Amino acid sequence: MSHTPPIFIRHGKNSSAFLTLDNPTNLVIFVHGFNGKATGTWDEFPNLIRNNNDFTNSDIIFYGYDSLKGQANNNAVKFYRTLISVCESNPNNLGFKRDGLTANFSYQRILIVAHSLGAVIVRRALLNAKSENKPWLQNCRMILFAPAHRGARIQNLVAESLPTVGKILAGLGFLTIPVLDDLRPNSQTIQNLITDSQGHLNQNAGQFTIAHEVVWANNEIVVHNDQFCNDPVATLIDNKSHTSVCKPKATFLDPYNIVVNAL
Repeated sequence: MSHTPPIFIRHGKNSSAFLTLDNPTNLVIFVHGFNGKATGTWDEFPNLIRNNNDFTNSDIIFYGYDSLKGQANNNAVKFYRTLISVCESNPNNLGFKRDGLTANFSYQRILIVAHSLGAVIVRRALLNAKSENKPWLQNCRMILFAPAHRGARIQNLVAESLPTVGKILAGLGFLTIPVLDDLRPNSQTIQNLITDSQGHLNQNAGQFTIAHEVVWANNEIVVHNDQFCNDPVATLIDNKSHTSVCKPKATFLDPYNIVVNAL
């Protein structure tokens, strides 16, 4: 085992950390999507991380938030506050003390892995960091699985992400989910995200807005897979859906290897 058992942390909702038993150089944060779960969205990632040595120098956080109640920008502010806390304080504060970590410790790389709605949350949080000139922003790198940063097909999103009762209540108008409005392609949230990102790129100050890698399922029917600003050409994975493309298994290690290769 290269990491601690899960340590439940105060940030977000049901978030947990797997901290390396060595002294870390990297921080990897996973951010789920619509109706996702802090660790559940990512399937075998926690087990693979603990049972292999690929993340020996990395602290891992699986971040959770309430996607059914909060608006996208509110959740982005909360995630930004988490980034400030974990990037600007000693990692020993997360609940596992390592003697080699000095008072002025900082991570050399911060890798943020997001799924679906999580991409909207992460991108806005990094824009917030840019507005406050956070020095750790230059060390951030994004991997985005099935990102919703160009909007989603709301009916398909509800059908794939909510249990039967939730679908019925949403269809009848008895279940109000603010973030669904945020995920419409023409929403102010999506349009502002694009405009603000492109504005920094136009000023040659937007490198942080460019994802390191974007991953789509070839069978994607939930989110719009248009390119976001200057992102690279996406990686396509066959025989996977919107929800399964980010879930590694013994017979499907592509998501795991993509994250490892980004470190």
